[in-house]
Amino acid sequence: MEAPTRRVEIGRLGKAYGLEGALKFRGEPVVLELQRVYLEGLGYRAIREARTLNQEIVLYLAGVRSLEAAQALVGLRVYADVSELPKLEEGTYYYFELLGRPVYVDGKPFGEVVDIQEGPQDLLVVRAKGSSLRARHKTYLVPLQAPYVRLEPEGIQVEAIPGLFE
Repeated sequence: MEAPTRRVEIGRLGKAYGLEGALKFRGEPVVLELQRVYLEGLGYRAIREARTLNQEIVLYLAGVRSLEAAQALVGLRVYADVSELPKLEEGTYYYFELLGRPVYVDGKPFGEVVDIQEGPQDLLVVRAKGSSLRARHKTYLVPLQAPYVRLEPEGIQVEAIPGLFE
């Protein structure tokens, strides 16, 4: 029996662009390297063309050739098969690969990554491990690009700095 295809969300379709069925894309720039995407509720669509325009990504999808057809897709979530994502350099990760990873503070087990908040500075949302109800619901925000955060094969190592886990 074949293993099920694993997909990850890479973005959403934004506003229709132009009269020939193009759509602005809000999400991971990895879409520029893909041959196809999976659209929420509709299935796979080949990418006819993907390009950047004024620091935005514009997609032309197979079967979408008019403004009206593009407008019908606005807001849909866009997924990619994990097996089709480009390989990254060693030591770098896609964000979805960080979810569920253990977090160590000063070398001691602390918790796990439960979400990532994207913004001007991307933040790991870390849930502490603990037996109390309060501990299981408490989360901490850790800047992903901070010099005191290291992504390592066994997990995410964080050097405790004052105020980070208070």
